[in-house]
Amino acid sequence: MEKVEFIYLSQEEILDLDIPMSKIIELVEQGLYEHGHKRVENPPKPGIHSKSDAFIHAMPAYYRELGIGGLKWVSGYPTNRKLGLPQIAGLMLVNDMETGMPLAVMDCRWITAVRTAAVSAITAKYCAKQDTESLGVVGCGVQGRMNIVALKEVIPELHDVGVFDINPDAMKRYKEDYEKELNVSIKPAESVKEAVDGKDMILTATQRLPEPLVKNEWFKPGCLGFGLEASRAWYGDTILGCDKFITDSWDQTVYFYEHGAFPD
Repeated sequence: MEKVEFIYLSQEEILDLDIPMSKIIELVEQGLYEHGHKRVENPPKPGIHSKSDAFIHAMPAYYRELGIGGLKWVSGYPTNRKLGLPQIAGLMLVNDMETGMPLAVMDCRWITAVRTAAVSAITAKYCAKQDTESLGVVGCGVQGRMNIVALKEVIPELHDVGVFDINPDAMKRYKEDYEKELNVSIKPAESVKEAVDGKDMILTATQRLPEPLVKNEWFKPGCLGFGLEASRAWYGDTILGCDKFITDSWDQTVYFYEHGAFPD
């Protein structure tokens, strides 16, 4: 049997590359452009679910322009935190698209985090109103943290940030880590309403919840909302109250809808 060689990259090795957020946003925007022009194969991701609040998804894609293809196999288990394990984990496999041979296997946690945040930033770049300067964040975990970095990259005027998390220490760390680094005012809130009401942008980055959190009346005219958990944190009338829906994959959005991802 012929020998097949490939490289393995750990999360630490990927982080050592020190890729700036500006470059990540640039590359993700190029990928979205190609996807929008039907030059990327990216079918809706199938999944398996061993628990009601967990998933493991297979995410294949082929980017013709760069000749790159592969698969991300990623899991989300919110209860892992109690075990001292990351909530999101997985691997990414990259293939040679001429032969199909595997080229690399790499940890996908950081890649997943920054790619998601970059999509938010690109959305804000083109869809946020021109005088946007405030943001309300619900959830101070990995996505809540990555997104403020990405959004500040495309909206340098951003300075007023309200945050809410059920863990007060998470809000404290969020403020300590980003207030000076990003030159923004971060105000930990005692409620979701206090954090987001009247902000120019509202971002929810929560795990699956027993009840929604975000109400329609907290969105002022022109507000741009990001529901990173498929908007499960939003009440149904909040979603229906939106003037426009923006997604990076309509097929995926329809797939999620058909499988009950959105609130009634």
